Amino acid sequence: MNKALFLTAILGCAVAGTALAGTYEWTSGFTQGVTENMVDDGNGNDLNISCPSEEGESLSAYATIAGKAYASTSDSGGFDVIVDGELYSNPFYTDCNVCNENFPSFWEALLKANNLQLSAGGKTVNLPTKNLKQVLRPLNHKDNACRSTW
Repeated sequence: MNKALFLTAILGCAVAGTALAGTYEWTSGFTQGVTENMVDDGNGNDLNISCPSEEGESLSAYATIAGKAYASTSDSGGFDVIVDGELYSNPFYTDCNVCNENFPSFWEALLKANNLQLSAGGKTVNLPTKNLKQVLRPLNHKDNACRSTW
């Protein structure tokens, strides 16, 4: 019985530690060949920009908006990003020529963002921009693994 209680306590600490990581500010981590740039608002809304380090692989993004998960790679349209009032429709989907051509201007705007929102399924949420400029890098920066498909 003591072993089960101990394991439960350890698991609880791990879950609590994970839930608090990055709350209210941008953070970055690297695991299994992928750089993950993340932000959340502390209310369950979040954005994860995943950038594989392997050449030929492109970025993808995942968001939780009002409790529902969305992916930029989804056939159902992904999610929109609103940067300082300008709407970018599923900007992390870069697997088409036009999508790829639009990505650099979106990324540049994102790097300068003062106000950031995600929108999908009729819901719009605000995300923090604290530490964004320290976490995200310009597309041509040597430490930026985020690349579009084309």
